[in-house]
Formats: sequence, structure tokens, C-alpha cells
Amino acid sequence: MTTVSRQPASGVTVRVAGYTHAAAWILGLVVAWGATPEAGDTRAAIASAYADKPVEAMAQALLVHGVAGVGLVVVATGLLVRSRRIGSAAARFAGWAGGVAGVLALVQLVLELIAVSGADPASPGRTGALFEAVQRADGVKMFALAALAAAACTASRHATQLRRWEAVIGWVLAVTIAVSGIGYLLLSTALTPVAYVSLPLLLIWIAALGSALGRRP
Repeated sequence: MTTVSRQPASGVTVRVAGYTHAAAWILGLVVAWGATPEAGDTRAAIASAYADKPVEAMAQALLVHGVAGVGLVVVATGLLVRSRRIGSAAARFAGWAGGVAGVLALVQLVLELIAVSGADPASPGRTGALFEAVQRADGVKMFALAALAAAACTASRHATQLRRWEAVIGWVLAVTIAVSGIGYLLLSTALTPVAYVSLPLLLIWIAALGSALGRRP
């Protein structure tokens, strides 16, 4: 009789959540490519962009803040479960940081849906203010993600949770996304472009983290 080793359902869930986070972000960017406002746009331009392409803007928000946010919460929960199993304070901190980032993404979703649904180019003040709030929340979320990456990589030194290349990407991510966070928190157009580096790293690393949590009993 042959015994087949199966991965626990919880491990599969965390793995899928990591991949879903990346897929939702990529699909969200594709769906609304060029249709949504950018950091540094005037309030009039922000309201006009939302009013012209509301479906694309809402679809992007649901994907990059909603679906990806839920995926991040699931991965963070997997980290908390892992931290209890191995008794790691660093892993526990990483799990809480990831959970905070996921909740902030859901807050961004609500704010952006309100901004899009009420967009009026003739009176852009409210929509512009909500968009700026979403950007500043993104900055705080990026700090939480930097803490997640740094803490998870620290925990991995003792629990061999991440492979070497995964840990290297995690440390680079922690630095670049913290810089991005400063830019978004301060609405600085000089620093926000760093997100072009940190975002791809984030998608790769969260997928790798979910996979690592899934493969470790």
C-alpha cells in the first residue's frame, strides 16, 4: 500500500492567495491602463479621469485594493499560524504587518469607490481630496509592507522559511517600498516613481512568500 503525502488545505489556501495577489494587481493594471489618474495630477484632472472612465477605475480598485488586499490578509494569516508553530516573534510581527497592509488596502478600496462614484469635473475638490487620501494611505501601507518583508526575512534566518533568492528580494523590497511609501505619504512626485521598482518586487515576493508558507509544514 502506497501512502501519498498531501499538502494541508491551509497551505494550499495561502499559496493560492499569494498568486492571487499578484494576478489581481496585474489584471487591475491592464484593465485600467492609462485610464486612471496619477500621483501629482491636479484635482480637476483626477475628477475628469474618474468621470471619463468610471468602470475601468472601479474595476481596477476592486482588483488591486479588494482582491489583492484579501489575498494579502490570507498570506498574513498564514504567517501568524507559522509564527505560533515555530515560536518566532519576528514572524508574528511580519504577520501583523501584513494584516495591517491588507486592511489598509480595503480602506483604499472604499475611499476610491466613493471618489469614482461621485466624480464631477465641475466640482473636483471632494474627488481630488479622496484620491489624495488613497495615495497617503498607500504610503502607510507601503511602510507596513516594508515591515512585513524585513521581519519575514529576519524570521527566515532561523526557520529556513524562505530560499536565499526569496530573502534577497525581500530585503531589496523592504528598502525600495519604504522609499516609495515616503513619496506617496508626502505626495512627492520625486519619490513615487520608485514604485515602478518596488511594485514588481512586491508581486514576486508575496507570491514567493505564499508559496513558501504553503510548502512548509
